[in-house]
Amino acid sequence: MRLLLLIACCLLMAACHRPTDDLALLRRADALWQTDADSTAALLAQVRRPELLPREELLRYGWLRAYVHQANYTSMTEDSLVLPAFDYFTAQSDTARLLTSYLLKAAYLHARDRHAGELAVLDSGSVRALALGDSIWAGDYQAEKGECYVYTYKDYRRGADSYRAALRLRDTADNHFSLGICLGLLKADSALWHTDLSVQMAMQRGDTARALHYLRNYAQMMVYVASDYRAAIRQFHRLMALTDRADVLDISCCTLSECFLKLGLLDSAQYYLDKGREYYRREGRKFVTAENQLGYLQGLITYTRTGAFDYLDLMRYNDSVGNALYALRGTIRQKDHTHDDLSAANLRLLVDRQRMQLWLLGALLLLLLTGGAAFYYLRRRRARLVEAEERIETLDRLLAEASAAAPVPASVPADDDHLLRRTLLQQLGLIRLVAGQPTAQNQDLLRRFSTLPHPGVDGEGLLVWDDLYPLIDRLYDGFHARLVARFGTLLSDKEQQLCCLLRADFTTKEISVLTAQSVPTIYQRKTTIRKKLGMDEKGDIIGFLNA
Repeated sequence: MRLLLLIACCLLMAACHRPTDDLALLRRADALWQTDADSTAALLAQVRRPELLPREELLRYGWLRAYVHQANYTSMTEDSLVLPAFDYFTAQSDTARLLTSYLLKAAYLHARDRHAGELAVLDSGSVRALALGDSIWAGDYQAEKGECYVYTYKDYRRGADSYRAALRLRDTADNHFSLGICLGLLKADSALWHTDLSVQMAMQRGDTARALHYLRNYAQMMVYVASDYRAAIRQFHRLMALTDRADVLDISCCTLSECFLKLGLLDSAQYYLDKGREYYRREGRKFVTAENQLGYLQGLITYTRTGAFDYLDLMRYNDSVGNALYALRGTIRQKDHTHDDLSAANLRLLVDRQRMQLWLLGALLLLLLTGGAAFYYLRRRRARLVEAEERIETLDRLLAEASAAAPVPASVPADDDHLLRRTLLQQLGLIRLVAGQPTAQNQDLLRRFSTLPHPGVDGEGLLVWDDLYPLIDRLYDGFHARLVARFGTLLSDKEQQLCCLLRADFTTKEISVLTAQSVPTIYQRKTTIRKKLGMDEKGDIIGFLNA
């Protein structure tokens, strides 16, 4: 039996997956999301079976996964769990997670091209943030609205309004710069003021990287909005004195070349174009915009000098880019098909695994039931065999003693053979033996005893009390006669018979077999007798009667 239990435990451990490890990883990731997005992403990647997590923890997993994707600027198209997670976390008291949920839902809707819903979520988030007294989050939501209007709808006026609303809530360099770009696209004069202010604020804060980015765009805005080429050249020289980054200098040199070209200074234009090409090649990467800008400027300089323009190489490059994009789209489609096939195969494997787990559990249950039934059957069979052997041995001993038994007392009527047989059987102890062991064979033996013919006497079960009362009085000093004389009107016939059997030292189990009554019934009758006699609940009935 122990071996079966051990096998069962092993099979259960092998068949069932406990998500405790995944739950621990999720809780560690949840503790890091505000301070270390990279560690959060690494911990989430180790969660093997998120679908087995409890619902609340599954929503937390989906929320954290969307947060990591949004922080790393990766696709959120498959982060559908962020929608029920949004409903769950916006009802909680965790303000940081609550306000972040609006941003995550808006980013998910943006990735799914549901931009009207995105704007509605950002408006709701701004209202909720202001209600909580958090103007920073409210300003961020307005800035996100501005990006949606500018880069999705190309609605620069609404974008400018959103950026102005963001500035009223949060006066930052980013918001000034975004508003300046938006106004620059509208050719508004105030674009230069906002862009210049963003550069000053970044420099005051010591954020050189952002200051360089803002300054380059500020110089370009002087070219394309104000058409002030000399002022733009001064700003580009200022920029080049602050950094040696190739990804900043290549675009700056190209714009400088354009400025000198518009001023008619072809040598300077060619010089900065060559420097821009050098910085571009130093990066080691190719960009379509940069390649076309370099080719476009070179063609303009050549045409200005010679009157000829050759764009064949540029067109060939653009064709190669088109072919590469077509091949890339084909590769992406193939990867999508492969991903779908792998997902379907993984689903089939998962279903097969679950089916196998059910089969294993079913087989284990069947094995346990079969083993338990076999163990119980063998144990019962062994007990019956031992009991039968003991009964046969006892009966053999009693039969051997019967052959040497004392003569029958003269008081027993000689013509009543059946009464004599009952008395002899009782004296030999056979009734007591079989009554003490109420097995199926002994019950059958008692039934045979009870069917012995006894003309003219109504007997119940094995005992004919009209014959037994005189025998009890003779054996136990007139016990029955004394019982009737003292308590005949108080005790019923059944209760008197029970007292006689107790006086003859029969046990409760033996009495239940002899009288064909249950053990609880015998106990109940004994309790009733004690109450009638005024005895204690656990008092000795025979001791009380003898006293």
